Amino acid sequence: MRAVLRGPQSTTGASPPQVAPRAQNQSRRNQFSAQPPVVGELADAFARLDDRPLLAALRGPTRRGPKGYPVEVLWRCFLAKHLLGLSSTAALLRELANNPFVARACGIPSADRIPHEATFSRFFSKLASPRVLPRLKDVSRALVRDHYTAIPGFGRRVAIDSTTLKAWSNGGKAVKADPQAGWSVKKNSQGQLASVYGWKLHLLSDCETDLPISAHISAGNVHDSQRATNLLREARKTNSRFLPRYVIADAGYSSRDLIRRIRDHYSSTAVIQINPGHKALRRRYEQLRKTPQWKALLRQRSAVERTYSRLKGQRSLDKITVRGRRKVTVHCYLALIALQGMTKADRHASAARQFCLVM
Repeated sequence: MRAVLRGPQSTTGASPPQVAPRAQNQSRRNQFSAQPPVVGELADAFARLDDRPLLAALRGPTRRGPKGYPVEVLWRCFLAKHLLGLSSTAALLRELANNPFVARACGIPSADRIPHEATFSRFFSKLASPRVLPRLKDVSRALVRDHYTAIPGFGRRVAIDSTTLKAWSNGGKAVKADPQAGWSVKKNSQGQLASVYGWKLHLLSDCETDLPISAHISAGNVHDSQRATNLLREARKTNSRFLPRYVIADAGYSSRDLIRRIRDHYSSTAVIQINPGHKALRRRYEQLRKTPQWKALLRQRSAVERTYSRLKGQRSLDKITVRGRRKVTVHCYLALIALQGMTKADRHASAARQFCLVM
């Protein structure tokens, strides 16, 4: 049996001293006034985003009628969902109801002011609209440009790869709930072929920091090599001086045209694992593939795999509960912005601590 701890018993029969109600109320106020660290982390991540053009696009033209919830509050709620690694909008609503500190960090003053699930659904659809989605991508691009400025050598060595994300749909049915998705067949972590009906997130990541530089979302049945050009073009759009020294990829990107494009358009060396079926390419790069430098560079393609691990394990990348390419793109970019924004916030917090130590 579990022991029950009791206080000292009075031998005179007198009741224990009572704490004044006023003191109890003051103690309770002091307890809730001390904010947990997560509130400061969320506020710092929100403050580091250049999201003003996005918020302006979300507000749109002034119109009559009820104002509804401020777009800043709904935007912060969705960011908090991915910053905290919550799996769904229902989990976000529970977190806002059970944790008033998180709600206040998002701009919600009390439990009765928490938006309804339908409000979040309409706001998410607005994020996926053709007018707003480009502004959402701009938030990610601004964070990438900040990494180029603040991190020495950022983007010098980059890796390309894709990951499969299961769609919110049953692919085995004749009429699929998400017909824009597609079947993907890739080897899993055990080296066995696995079929998944869903989407592919293609990423180009920095090998030193494992941070994403550019992204592209496609149906699951699109081959990896067909989206490599999109990633390189997006990286150049984000930073006009995108000229990596090495572009590293696995055998899924083994292509003479891609190797030539990397060399001619980006003045870079393509370090790509040659597909065994591409005999001419294997003969051309046979001596180079045997050098220790080539082998060491090829091993660095695991950087993009670590990026996917962080996005799935910490930012809910693989918890898709929406359908359609535009909405899946919003989901993926929210996870990317959460990862990039928290990295920027941590960097500024670390610099502030070092400054305090010096002072």
